[in-house]
Amino acid sequence: MSLKHLRSTSLLLALSVGLLLLVWFTRLNAIQSFPPFVDELVHIFGSEQGYTVSPLANATLGRQGTIWWLMLFQPHRASPFWIARVVTVLAFLPGLAAMIGLARLFAGTPAALFTGLLFLFSSYHMFFGRLALADPISGSVVLVAVWAAARLARRQRLTDALLTGLLLAAAVVAKINVLPYLGIPLAAALTLRAPHHFTWRAQLRWLGVALGSAVGLITAFIFTLRLFGHDFFTNSVSLALTQRGNSPLEVLFDPARILANISVSLGILAAYTGPLALALLLLSLLLLAARRQFYLLLCLIGPTATLWFSQVQESRFFVVPLALLFITAAISLAQIARRPPIRAAVVVLMLLWGAVQWLPFTRLAATQPLQLPLPPEDIYQYLESDASATGYAQAQSFLAAYPVREVVALLANCQAYRYMLLGQYPVLCPRINPNGSSIPDLVTLLEDKRQPGVYAILQAIPYVPQTAPGKLLTIIDRPGDGPDLAIYDLAPDS
Repeated sequence: MSLKHLRSTSLLLALSVGLLLLVWFTRLNAIQSFPPFVDELVHIFGSEQGYTVSPLANATLGRQGTIWWLMLFQPHRASPFWIARVVTVLAFLPGLAAMIGLARLFAGTPAALFTGLLFLFSSYHMFFGRLALADPISGSVVLVAVWAAARLARRQRLTDALLTGLLLAAAVVAKINVLPYLGIPLAAALTLRAPHHFTWRAQLRWLGVALGSAVGLITAFIFTLRLFGHDFFTNSVSLALTQRGNSPLEVLFDPARILANISVSLGILAAYTGPLALALLLLSLLLLAARRQFYLLLCLIGPTATLWFSQVQESRFFVVPLALLFITAAISLAQIARRPPIRAAVVVLMLLWGAVQWLPFTRLAATQPLQLPLPPEDIYQYLESDASATGYAQAQSFLAAYPVREVVALLANCQAYRYMLLGQYPVLCPRINPNGSSIPDLVTLLEDKRQPGVYAILQAIPYVPQTAPGKLLTIIDRPGDGPDLAIYDLAPDS
């Protein structure tokens, strides 16, 4: 190894470690400030049930790997939101390392630096990567799989193919929604050729091992769960294809709906990156296509297209597509900016982008999370809807002045309130059916709980009782038109 190569490798290692540490520490800042979202509680409560019920509990949700990851850290025992969110950030660091490695593989150390800076200043990943969701966890594994398959550009080794297959299987176990990324080995086999000893027979063998191991492991996992009475596959896939039978399959191919999905998703991403930055990111796709560098394009375009066909559209589904866009942009910039002064100018521009776009977002996330400049779709879902825990902290503060022995919480996100009060007093989270069929049982429960020191919190949603017995103490307003919270003393005269 030459001295020049050694210095280059040492520089890349130092840059990579520095970027990983910067991302780690910036993501940890005030990580508990944003109100818990219902899917986070699905995962935290699922990890608790993994101990109290069965490790296979909630397998029908299609996110068992995420639940198992949280089980390793037992967030239900103490500081549930902090632990769950921190280990989600931790889970994405390998994905970030893979992003940096991919950029270096295709365009050298400058591209690796550019990729790290783009991700560091990504308001989108700052927001979704700090919530205890399955998307950043499964997305991290997908990105490592993209890197493992990309090694085919340097060598034809079946160990790389096997690693790619294992990673893709692990990603699907973490969240079944990433199934479209099973096309990664095919994208690699079609576009990447090792410079020495390339043969199509070896290429097909590599593809067979990668796809075969991924599909084989996923199939074995699904059928093993079926032996124990759990359907890992149907729930999520049927939701994406037919809204669980409530919509015809033909709707998937409605051009107007697909174009609307594309428009909405681009608007959401532009709200996080800024319109100009998003336009430049998309331009990088054309630059790579002009240079006949198709691997990352296929890894990005194919799965994203299937997402636009899906009947379920969520902002958090773009963790991987936007990460891949950052890599393509970094590669394009590195190929254009070959002179050191131009590269330095690119770094300065990225720092300015971070100061203008990311720094104010980060400050608000730490100090005024309810004022974050999210797109309208995310403001509604993560702050105003019944899936958000906004208002729960106010309810907790209000009840602190009362001699609470127990709280009956008729909330859509009840587990969030239970974990907020962990170790203070019991919070009862009865079963609530969104079709309203559980209302009679909830009315009976409230009557049965009319005892001294028992309080009730009712959310103004149509599938819980509209009032409770006893005395109404206060109504807590929530952001926007979100359903308010009413707090009752169930036995005021006792």
